[in-house]
Amino acid sequence: MINLEFRRPAPTDRAAFEDWIADWHEDAYDAYRWIFARAWTDFDWYVATCERMRTDGCPPELTVPLDVQWAFEQQTLVGELYLFYEPLAGDNHIGYKVRPSHRRKGIATALLLHGLDRLREYGIAIARLTCRDTNLASAAVIERAGGTRLDDKRGAEGHRTRRFTIPTDRDSVSPPLVV
Repeated sequence: MINLEFRRPAPTDRAAFEDWIADWHEDAYDAYRWIFARAWTDFDWYVATCERMRTDGCPPELTVPLDVQWAFEQQTLVGELYLFYEPLAGDNHIGYKVRPSHRRKGIATALLLHGLDRLREYGIAIARLTCRDTNLASAAVIERAGGTRLDDKRGAEGHRTRRFTIPTDRDSVSPPLVV
């Protein structure tokens, strides 16, 4: 069983974030693009932006508030969770990414389940999630957690996006998924 500590980004996590960033440099996935591109080089800005997005709303690029949470295994940052308490573009309540060197260890499942728990506490019964059509690992995580696939759609960048709904109450998933 994975034992992760979840917390919001904080200035005291600088070394863990720098180590996390170093792990992404060799990965094909561009972990920080769009409004987060500056995170590669400006930790203080990123932490402040995460707090501002949660408390004061989002920059113009996002249309709903965003709550960023980090997952630590011991002192290592292994995952990043994005919670939208209103679905982004009508399609996304939860986003997550797993540190490249820690993939295939159940961390994505733990991130998703933690996100579903937070949404349930917020009063959301059905979450909406998306992933790129080529991200078969994420699609499998969502489906194993009880996700039901909806119709696909094309994203702004032209790629196909898989869309899912998933109950936030794990007891309604048969059999219940445990990490």
